[in-house]
Amino acid sequence: MFRESDDAVGALLKSRVLGQAGRIDDPVRVSSWWADHGIVIDAAELDRESLFALATRCRESKALDWVAFLWHVLAWGVMGDYRNAPTIVGSAAGPEQHDRLNDILSAAAESSHRGEIGAAYKAIRGKVPRLGPAFFSKFLYFTSDRNSSDPRPAILDSRVSAAVFTLTGHDYSEEKAATYERFCHELHKWSHQLNSPVDVIEFRMYQFGQLIDTRRWKWLHAEVSLYREGRHQVEFDDIAERRAHLAGWRK
Repeated sequence: MFRESDDAVGALLKSRVLGQAGRIDDPVRVSSWWADHGIVIDAAELDRESLFALATRCRESKALDWVAFLWHVLAWGVMGDYRNAPTIVGSAAGPEQHDRLNDILSAAAESSHRGEIGAAYKAIRGKVPRLGPAFFSKFLYFTSDRNSSDPRPAILDSRVSAAVFTLTGHDYSEEKAATYERFCHELHKWSHQLNSPVDVIEFRMYQFGQLIDTRRWKWLHAEVSLYREGRHQVEFDDIAERRAHLAGWRK
């Protein structure tokens, strides 16, 4: 029987339904939006590995152009909704604006790589119009030190936040540095408990957020529908299968 608890994260990782929905290393095709706005993205497709490698090159470069790196992160992470992108891009419209944005991103990247999660969050939050946590947490994630054994920045967008709340009852929707830091530490704890990389847990959370359309009630509705049909024992994947059918993932 499904219950809201940390144990649900383990069920999430074992889910056959979500396991068939995609892989963490699947590449994302770069939209023509960036070229149309005069921004050069180095590849037609981007994935997590290529962005971590690009962050390393940026860190080792004398130029330290974190602005160009941010465009690559957004080209990977923005899924179809570009309403905020023009404003963010406009933050680097001229040389002075570019340098200002680069200074903000550099400070955030340095804190992120040192594992200073709260400081990294504070270094960037509210500094760039329309660049909210759903976007800048991706920047912090890719600029973090993947080889560190300590908690590090992770991606926290609305889908991940809705997934965590639905599965565990823990609410990380408040846009504060302390809340984000607690979330990253929680992921780190689950990683050790479940012997699974933080990235994989976050990715499965994102998939789950897609499955429920970021709405907890849709998961509960799928669960209740099974009981109304006379089921006496309903497990995680039973609900996930029903929700996948309702969401059009299954024919």
